[in-house]
Amino acid sequence: MTTQRPCRTQSRQCQNGAVAIIVALALIAMIGILGIVLDLGHLYVAKTELQNAADAAALSGAKQLNGKLSGVCCGVDSAQARAIEAAAANNYDLNSTALVITAANLSVGSCPDDACMVPISSITTDALAADKTFLKVDTNNRNFNAWFSRVWNILQTQTFGLAVAGKYEVDITPIGICRQPDPGTIPNELGFERGVAYKVSNFNPIGPGTMYWLDPESNTPGSCSVTNTSGTLPYICTGKTGYTPVVGQTVNTNTGISDPQLEALDSRFDVFNTKNKCDATTAPPDRNIKEYIYSDGAAGSPSTWMHKPPNLAQQSITPVDSATNGTCKSGKPCKPIPYAPPTPTLRTFSDYGVLWSAFRPVGKTTSDWPTLYSGGTATSYPEPSPYAQTSGNFFLAPSHPSRSGRRVLNMVILECLSAGGVCRPAVVLGVGKFLMQKKANQSPDKDLYVEFGGLLPTPLPTSDIKLYR
Repeated sequence: MTTQRPCRTQSRQCQNGAVAIIVALALIAMIGILGIVLDLGHLYVAKTELQNAADAAALSGAKQLNGKLSGVCCGVDSAQARAIEAAAANNYDLNSTALVITAANLSVGSCPDDACMVPISSITTDALAADKTFLKVDTNNRNFNAWFSRVWNILQTQTFGLAVAGKYEVDITPIGICRQPDPGTIPNELGFERGVAYKVSNFNPIGPGTMYWLDPESNTPGSCSVTNTSGTLPYICTGKTGYTPVVGQTVNTNTGISDPQLEALDSRFDVFNTKNKCDATTAPPDRNIKEYIYSDGAAGSPSTWMHKPPNLAQQSITPVDSATNGTCKSGKPCKPIPYAPPTPTLRTFSDYGVLWSAFRPVGKTTSDWPTLYSGGTATSYPEPSPYAQTSGNFFLAPSHPSRSGRRVLNMVILECLSAGGVCRPAVVLGVGKFLMQKKANQSPDKDLYVEFGGLLPTPLPTSDIKLYR
């Protein structure tokens, strides 16, 4: 009779059995780990796909936000359509599933934070759309198939994409000009007349000699981040602000005038120095830096096309109270709202400055000058306008690489019912385009002379779009 001996740990048979068990357990663990790694990678790819789709949708839609509900090219309705279209061009779940979003996935707001956002479907009028400059896209959770880890129920199989895009570096020079008390011949242009020159420092309730500078980084009432000259210079150089001034809302203003600020404006005329600290790369000069000044007797000066202009170094319209035919009084607006209608014979030709250096009243020709400007006439007016010339006496090229339109400043037109100061709020009435006719920091009259070219066609100016989150 044979007796079976107990297995000793040193025996080959016992070792083989133990190894087999260890290998089996290790293989199960390795397969589990491999499954988790693969599913984590799958989750990461799906998250990236959804995020890329949300980014594309937010950027595409935000470009359409212009303060209106709808329009030929832009508006909230257009933003919704473009965002949905951009999302549909993207797939997720390893590029296997088309991403479908609806209006329920979209929100708009006046700032990039959730507290500012409302559902896009709630915007039903232009008034509600006026300050909506940011678009939020939330894809919500999307399911994807986990290959291994769902067996153990240890890994989520959902992920989402979320993005907010909106305007930044808006094409607004951080300067404010007060509305005219005389509504002018075009009431909806806030009293300004196209083709007419204005001295910006005259348009304020404080009195001549100072200007309204906008805080370029904040329009939150009472919260001003840039109140000193050096802080404003980069924004004056480029002609940009960091937010969108919206009609009906407020901006923060600071008052004063300084050589560095005026020099920064003069970068449009190819002036770059240690005062303005402007960079010709980011703040290039205009392609035409010819100045249009009365006292300049050279060819191409205003006397070339204006018959008997006033014998002044520089002239511009001063705000006038049409009821009393008097100038504004220091420290107060000229006349309470509503303003009286204009008097056609209020001004004579000698009241005007350089006319039509870039702009003209809609539909008018030089034959209308005697009626428009009380007897003034235009002779040898160039076509196109002096500023639009590309050669000849009305044109002067800069030495640095240039960009067309740099002398045209988009400036906020304000309701100035109180004197200025530090961080003083003022209501935005519109945004106008104004041509710099001459250098600002130029003796004997250091000031900003601009020619009005009309209000911007939409409430919101153009700007770059970026992702905020």
